[in-house]
Amino acid sequence: MTRLDRLFESAAGRVLAWAARHADPARGPWIDALRGELELVEGAPARLLWALGGLSVVCSTRRSTVSRFWRSLPAALRLSLFGATLAVAMAVAVVWSNVIVPSHESDDEYTGWYLAFYLGLFAYFGVSGFLARRGGASIGGAALTGLVTAVISVGITLATFVIVDNLFLDIVMTQPDKAAGFARSGMTSARDYVNQGNFLGLITVMPVVAAIGAACGMAGGLLAQRLGLRPAAAA
Repeated sequence: MTRLDRLFESAAGRVLAWAARHADPARGPWIDALRGELELVEGAPARLLWALGGLSVVCSTRRSTVSRFWRSLPAALRLSLFGATLAVAMAVAVVWSNVIVPSHESDDEYTGWYLAFYLGLFAYFGVSGFLARRGGASIGGAALTGLVTAVISVGITLATFVIVDNLFLDIVMTQPDKAAGFARSGMTSARDYVNQGNFLGLITVMPVVAAIGAACGMAGGLLAQRLGLRPAAAA
């Protein structure tokens, strides 16, 4: 046996020992079976690959733990968590792109990026519905999850724009599109101009976003149903 083979043998033993320590006690027979059959596998590299199967046992234990924790959360929290997570990321992006590293280019130059962003956003709404259905929700529940995800994430993002526009008005008004729009508006107050735009955006965008979120969530739920995915086991 070469030195490399001995290293593989040692690594295989360590992997199974680690898996035995971290796996659920109920999964112990699986680890014992892996150990028992390890000697029948020919070649040290192949034995290491066989031993890595113990990691899947540990992962299934962790998934069960996460599933139990997820199901222990209040329904309202589970429903809003997808949107809240996305909202935090989008709020950080708004502050970064408007205050910390403000852009001085027109939005027209980023059309392709905006298209990719919106497609990703709709996909996220769909994933929220997919996972909701995967977790045992009905198709209506999946649609509701998509709707709530859309409303929370976009609503908090628009609120972030309102705060940023009012606290950092001087920086915001250096953006070419806002400066040009303000000049064409005939208004005398830049603050009134940005607040008017934010208000119009709120009352026109939110209903559309809610409908899109519900549709994407339903599509995700139908996809999960189409794939025949059963609700994740709680244990």
